Amino acid sequence: MNDFERCDKFQREKRDEYLAGFYGEHSAAGRYVFLEKSRCSLLAQKRLAVDTVLQKKNGGSVCIEEKIVREKFPNFFLETKSCTVPGYESAGWMVYGQADYLFYCFYRPDSEIRFLECYLIDFADLQNWFWPTREKYKVHTMPDTINKTEGRLVPISDVREHVGFRRFYIGKGGKRLDRHNAN
Repeated sequence: MNDFERCDKFQREKRDEYLAGFYGEHSAAGRYVFLEKSRCSLLAQKRLAVDTVLQKKNGGSVCIEEKIVREKFPNFFLETKSCTVPGYESAGWMVYGQADYLFYCFYRPDSEIRFLECYLIDFADLQNWFWPTREKYKVHTMPDTINKTEGRLVPISDVREHVGFRRFYIGKGGKRLDRHNAN
């Protein structure tokens, strides 16, 4: 199993363990779909950066791009190049993404209660703010990944100030925690 497959497996496990219940509670009649394991699903993921679709309670749908990382950092890693290996270069999800929201979650196993600390960010607003200001943020390449993925390290505080977000603390089964209980 390569590093991409390990990260994907980790994200799917945490999504199923923590986000499934959360999505069920925040969608119409618990209707949501994880996009995976079909040609159409792969197309939506690779061309639109959509991992999950929720049916809204007032009608319509919401498309979500999910990022679940193994530990808490002070920055978001915003992917600009999915692959930088010569001959295999490809754009990152900040370039091609069309999801309604980015749900960026940090796994927090460091407390008595394991949980996800998640940030729900309007994806179009994030892209519109990020691209004109990207040069001010450090380029970071994931050296230990097969694709040598590249992006910018953007402080969470900058995204809060310029774009805004909603923060959620989510326990197992999708149980929403308040900040005091999560830390």
